[in-house]
Amino acid sequence: MSLIDTANIDVKTIIALNVHEVKNLMALLMFKLDEVQSTEQAIADSRLLCHRVNDCMERMLLLFNLESERLRPNIADYSPADFVDEFVRNAQVLAGSRIKIVKAVEQAPSYWFFDRDLVEMAMMNAIHNALRFARHEIKISAYVANQMLVLEVTDDGAGYAEDLLADPVTAIMQTSQGLGLYLANAIAQLHVNKDRQGQLLLHNNEHPRGAVFSLQLP
Repeated sequence: MSLIDTANIDVKTIIALNVHEVKNLMALLMFKLDEVQSTEQAIADSRLLCHRVNDCMERMLLLFNLESERLRPNIADYSPADFVDEFVRNAQVLAGSRIKIVKAVEQAPSYWFFDRDLVEMAMMNAIHNALRFARHEIKISAYVANQMLVLEVTDDGAGYAEDLLADPVTAIMQTSQGLGLYLANAIAQLHVNKDRQGQLLLHNNEHPRGAVFSLQLP
């Protein structure tokens, strides 16, 4: 019987592999829950909680890859309108009858170049946060501004906390919402076109009140 030389074990990689396995199991559980046709609020709440746990797993893997400099965007051309359509369907399943999900893609370009998996991660995190705070409606938009593709999630909740908007670095260290925003900004910045780099912009609407998450890709 041979013994494992623990000195040669990359513990961080093992942790990452285990996180990846838990994420896959959560994805299977989410798939099963999504198959359940029920209007019961307990089912809807359970589904959203599973997605939030999956968010946490994905954030840890993304942080590991960023720290290890293993993350490289896989850029390809996609239809932003189709991309948003898919998010609207997924978000409505999570929202149930409690929150209305609307889309605005009339001004979306026919195609754009981005890493679909990374951008999907950032957007799903934004949608999950919006579902926690929205009162009646969430809007998902895609349009071009200043030669950037803008993917936007707007809710009608109380808006971002003023301390988060004023000092996002501190918020990142104190809340899971802040960490999600940090990673969304990192994902945006991985998108570079010539001398332009992606960015995440946050602000609050006044009329109607609500938070605006704006992922901008060159």
